[in-house]
Amino acid sequence: MAIVTLVNQDNTGDMVRLYDRPLTMGRHPDNDVVVVDDLASRFHCVVEPVEGAESAYRVRDLGSRNGTKVNNEKIKAAELQVNDVIHIGAKRFMVKVMKAGMSKPQTTSKMPAAEETIQGEAFKPRGIQLRADDDNGEVAQPSESPEAPAKKLGRQKQPKQQRAQAPKLTGATLPKWADVLREIVEVLPPTSSADIPITMINARGEPTEALAGNSAGSVAVRLVLLAATKSRATDVHIEPKGESFGIRIRVDGQMVRLSDIPNEVGVLLLGIVRAGCLMKTAARDAVQDGHFSTRVQERRIDYRSSFTPSVHGQKLVIRVLDEMNAPHTLRDMQLAPYMLEKLSSVCEQTQGMILVCGPTGSGKTTTLYNAMRSIDREHRNVITIEDPVEYYLEGVTQIPADEARGHSFGELLRSVLRQDPDVILVGEIRDDETARTGMRAAMTGHLVFSTVHAKDTIGAVFRLLDLGVEPYLVANSLDLVLAQRLLRVLCPDCKQSTNMKPGQANRMGRYAQGVSKVYTPVGCKQCLNTGFWGRQAAFEMLSFTDELRDVVLNSPTIAGMRGIIDQGLFTTLSQSGFRFACEGVTSMEEVDRVMGS
Repeated sequence: MAIVTLVNQDNTGDMVRLYDRPLTMGRHPDNDVVVVDDLASRFHCVVEPVEGAESAYRVRDLGSRNGTKVNNEKIKAAELQVNDVIHIGAKRFMVKVMKAGMSKPQTTSKMPAAEETIQGEAFKPRGIQLRADDDNGEVAQPSESPEAPAKKLGRQKQPKQQRAQAPKLTGATLPKWADVLREIVEVLPPTSSADIPITMINARGEPTEALAGNSAGSVAVRLVLLAATKSRATDVHIEPKGESFGIRIRVDGQMVRLSDIPNEVGVLLLGIVRAGCLMKTAARDAVQDGHFSTRVQERRIDYRSSFTPSVHGQKLVIRVLDEMNAPHTLRDMQLAPYMLEKLSSVCEQTQGMILVCGPTGSGKTTTLYNAMRSIDREHRNVITIEDPVEYYLEGVTQIPADEARGHSFGELLRSVLRQDPDVILVGEIRDDETARTGMRAAMTGHLVFSTVHAKDTIGAVFRLLDLGVEPYLVANSLDLVLAQRLLRVLCPDCKQSTNMKPGQANRMGRYAQGVSKVYTPVGCKQCLNTGFWGRQAAFEMLSFTDELRDVVLNSPTIAGMRGIIDQGLFTTLSQSGFRFACEGVTSMEEVDRVMGS
């Protein structure tokens, strides 16, 4: 049997065998052949079997900055023959053929052929087929002339129209990027095959066959969306880097790298998403937003996509809107018992205001959605104003805000008050007009939910005063202020216990009584080596009493408000985090990172 190899010519003689799968070469450690050379790109080139031709190989440049050469001739793609030398920066790799058991490679002559085009690139057949599995151990000989028929080399020449199609990927010839994505999909719990069928639904709600084929673009989109779904990712980032496209996902609030894909596959991926969003293909350099959906095992998942131009091309960010990843009731949120009782009680009132505060991405809208789910929507008129509407609630009238068309929160809120509402959700208080209108509504027989950006519950009160809202409106409209943060939950498969340090016990106070062990993250394949799996909200609740209203009305100060708050039952955000750390739900380092202490 003859074996085709690449022999390192850098005074080492190291050999790499070629198989019936692509072999990537470059500086990045994820390559099959790592080239230690500053002149080489991170993903420089790939040596791959020629599609449709038995045991024939070609080398293809991956957009490297210094280019790939064959026999000192710069190429985009070129079919290889024995004794050809591939130049990657200052490194050289020679193509050799040897019989199994031989200590030295065997050589033969060469004969270049005429240039033709494959997939829009300059492709130069070099007149010989490299056989990696020759039964008689003989090396295939070059054709007699460039015009000699391909059948003399035991191969069938394909029509140019067929070669111009997108590459097909099958299980036996998957490139490394596809192997990496498949492994991630199959390892993530619950374990399943990466061949789960996915149906893309375009922006008009029509099912398409865009993800049904085995082309490189379809496989890439399918694997990326499956990885995002199984990892509970909230966002997918497809980032052009010049030499390749990088794929990262945001899991539990942190960016996690999945893989890099070749430029041509990245372009196909962007094209499929753009087609699913029904975007204009002419506006390639414009900022574009759209949406599409998929159906995975009878479950529908919605996506919002955003294209924006960057230095190396368009970057795509896909927001994953999967309702299965969020709690669906107030009880699922694991509030402290007294917080759950108070919040449920206010949701049953006919008037008042619940304000949730925290930074972007802290789960404020999810909390308000769960509060609305506890309301009798059959007998109460519930209306929301959101920017944008992410999840759809049965029995609720949801209105998207659009300031570009003059539909701001304040204007829509005034209009909604003429729609006979019982419960109103205002996505965010951004200005004094929205704040005043919402608070007046809370005082005139409506139950109002809203959010505001503030560090904690006391900060939310001063944020409203800073917007210019009169103290009497703040004091008389607010019933409940809830602050929250999301803490990453330790992976149950790899978390490790450690002794609690004396300093940690002092900080935790009463929460550390009887606790001697805390847990730290380790990392495994099931949690993408992050050490965490899922998130848990930590809460701080401020319930307005008559004493607290007096302070806000007369002389609102932080010290004055804390003096009243400390007289009752009050748990700060940090204390909520300490409780979860003592229970082994999260780590102390995670509490410090999120709470900023």
